[in-house]
Amino acid sequence: MNFAQRAFLYVTRKRGKALGLFLLNFTVAVFLVSSFGVLNASEMLSGDIRSSLGAAFYIRAKTEISANDFGGIEVRESGANITQNAVDEIMKIGGIARFNPINYGFAKSDEIRFIPGDRHTAESDMGAVTALGFSALAPDFADKTAVLISGEHIIESDRGKILISERLADYNHLSVGDFVTLTHAKLGEIDGEYVDEIAVKTAFYRVEVAGIYRLKTDDAAPKPTAGLSENGIYASLDVLNELNESEAGVYTGEVGFFVADPSELGGVIRRVRAIRSIDWSTHFIRTNDFRYSEISDGMKTLGGLTKTLLVLVPIVGAAVLVLMLTLCIRGRLREAGITLAAGISKSEILAQFLLEVLSVTALALIFSHAASLCVSGTLERALFGSLPGILSEKALTAGVNNSGYMTLGGAKIALIYLCQISAVTASTLLSSAAIMRLSPKEILSKMI
Repeated sequence: MNFAQRAFLYVTRKRGKALGLFLLNFTVAVFLVSSFGVLNASEMLSGDIRSSLGAAFYIRAKTEISANDFGGIEVRESGANITQNAVDEIMKIGGIARFNPINYGFAKSDEIRFIPGDRHTAESDMGAVTALGFSALAPDFADKTAVLISGEHIIESDRGKILISERLADYNHLSVGDFVTLTHAKLGEIDGEYVDEIAVKTAFYRVEVAGIYRLKTDDAAPKPTAGLSENGIYASLDVLNELNESEAGVYTGEVGFFVADPSELGGVIRRVRAIRSIDWSTHFIRTNDFRYSEISDGMKTLGGLTKTLLVLVPIVGAAVLVLMLTLCIRGRLREAGITLAAGISKSEILAQFLLEVLSVTALALIFSHAASLCVSGTLERALFGSLPGILSEKALTAGVNNSGYMTLGGAKIALIYLCQISAVTASTLLSSAAIMRLSPKEILSKMI
């Protein structure tokens, strides 16, 4: 009878011990796969949250604030601007996902009656225009004080597109897809009256209402018509260019730069400040990490706990395996002594022990794979099932998906199983060492 037959007979006859070894390997395998699944999920989730929350810094010209002769506040722009060349140079430093240039101006239209504001006249019947590359990245939309309720956001490839408020749309019976003609305007004040400083209109541009947004805040203080939030118009960059209120490739407003990983925001800003072609005496940078700083400590804690769990599970599992195998094999001293006395070599006896353990282990790993999928699915629903209610709409539309976080690839699972088989093999060899170094006479004498 060869060692394979002896191994088969032992496993089938000693069902209790085989079942104990099966359950131990089964449990360790499920815990290992689940633990690595949690680690994989925490790393993916951390990366997705960072990329979805993002971070931004904004560059704009400095302003000078002073009191005017009438006791009011007067804001003077420095006259500086940011050119597309400077933007291109900033984008080359790396770590920046996209930029969002902004220009500001005013516009009128014979087809739009703006909601009357303080001291409203026909002269002041105008709205403020914010022309930009991506309307979804405008501060009001990013901060959720404005929400798009119909249509689509403006993107950098759009031409002749605008967004208007829900109230302004209702006031003028406008809807998504309608076209209106805008002309340039400039708000001024003469003898306490708001006026349009551009008396002769020479620039006109036909634009399409691409979307309608709803404001979540109201204007508290009295404002001129052009200053009311409901009269605000978001437009594609070309709109103010066509109305001769801005120049292509020159941004007199601010330019927002969006960093994919908020943990790198500080380093990116340091590299930007090192660019000498930008006059930092006339420009300043403000930052926004979109609440990443509030959750970064929690993500680090989750990662640390997961790694601690991954260290403890293999150590405890290996210790229990060695203990169990040692007790089982030492309980087979009589069998080993008789087998050796019958002329069976130590190598064949060791091969029998290994085959017994590895065959049970392999069977346990096969069954544990299905169980691991069930456990991982349950843990994923328990740990990450509530993410859609936690993550912002912006995070979800950026590609965050709470499914599949704990799914490990076949290569990773195979590596985990290979490591477990190696640990079982090493434990069997270690446990058998006490028997293999003794002679048959010494083994039988220990049994007296």
